[in-house]
Amino acid sequence: PTRILFCGHEFADGYRYTREWVDANCEDVEVSRCERQEVEAHIASADIAVPLMTRLGPELLERGAQGRLKLVLQYGVGLEGVDIDAASDRARVRVARIPSEKTGNAVSTAEMGVYLALAARRRHNQMQQSIAERRLGSPTGGALFESSVLIVGWGAIGRAMAVRLQAFGCALSATKRSPWAADGESDRCGVSLHDVCTTSDTQAYHALIGRADVVCICCTQDESNKGMINSEFLAAMKRGAALVNVARGGLFNHDDVLDALNSGQLGYLASDVACVEPVDPSDALVTHENAYFVPHVGGVTHYSYTRMAEIVGRAGAAVANAQNLSDWPSGINEELDIQIVN
Repeated sequence: PTRILFCGHEFADGYRYTREWVDANCEDVEVSRCERQEVEAHIASADIAVPLMTRLGPELLERGAQGRLKLVLQYGVGLEGVDIDAASDRARVRVARIPSEKTGNAVSTAEMGVYLALAARRRHNQMQQSIAERRLGSPTGGALFESSVLIVGWGAIGRAMAVRLQAFGCALSATKRSPWAADGESDRCGVSLHDVCTTSDTQAYHALIGRADVVCICCTQDESNKGMINSEFLAAMKRGAALVNVARGGLFNHDDVLDALNSGQLGYLASDVACVEPVDPSDALVTHENAYFVPHVGGVTHYSYTRMAEIVGRAGAAVANAQNLSDWPSGINEELDIQIVN
């Protein structure tokens, strides 16, 4: 049978949902998992590797390709831990993600972003402290209604978050890498945006950062923007503003963010992701009184996991029936609802 290997025990329900779907629908596919440190021993016997948070570099990919490995398929969007060039050039392994708009992952993560924006504006940790001290009517928080919010990254998650924040009456702005549509409408998904710019227009970008009460990070991570939330970015923010991250922890410059929290330049951090994952509960950034972390659960909902489990299972069946995956064209595969990136 075709073997799907989940590379790690994180995001455990992804494995469980996929195995349940495969057991009910596929006779020639099996699903297994191993600890991260055991991937080297198992990857050559897998036809599909689901990397989760495991880094798949050249050595692991080549080891897999020397055996049965044909496809790396992420249980979601993020492929920053997969060496795509090595997969293409050295291992001849196809690499794919599941677009978030196909599964409800974008909507689920956007909801988490709104939750974190509320947590930051209402000062989650201080509310918990008031309960512990039996104190009523404190702290005095900020309302999203009165807030200017900047969305950094206008992909499926950023757009879905903007749609939801619009209902709160926020003054919304957005920035992205690629140029905005000249008609000022067709790429805005019906959202009323006060201002837009590209991230390459540094002056305009910093001006939007500086006007926001809440900056929401929704962009993908790659080598070009790793550590982008650094001293320069934070200095451009309005003093005391909040930062929400539902993207990737690698976008943080850890020490710069901690310094900004300690100085009060950054008023509050609310994040679904951390610099090191699983989250280190003793990390000074995580334990800061003005930081609130959740354990990378933005897209972890019954709705999104049910859909992604089916997609991974159907990919397993397709690989079982395929003669050669090199015949699969790059881009969106509408039949399987995956995006092949190499």
